[in-house]
Amino acid sequence: MNAEQEIQQLKARIAEVYARRERLKRELETGAMAPRAGLAQLAETDRELSGLDSRFKTLWDAAQASAKTTRTEEPRP
Repeated sequence: MNAEQEIQQLKARIAEVYARRERLKRELETGAMAPRAGLAQLAETDRELSGLDSRFKTLWDAAQASAKTTRTEEPRP
């Protein structure tokens, strides 16, 4: 898998985990979930989201640096 494919997969996964996070927050706010269990799940979801975000940023920065280097190295007409 190349970096662009991984970036796309990470975007999709981040969207899924973010949606789960928002659902958990709603359930906690409405009392549909017990605070103890909900807060534990929310903390785990936040850790997962943070890890995905870090990986995405690393790949994104590397791709941007590579694109910048490629543009710089292209001969001028």
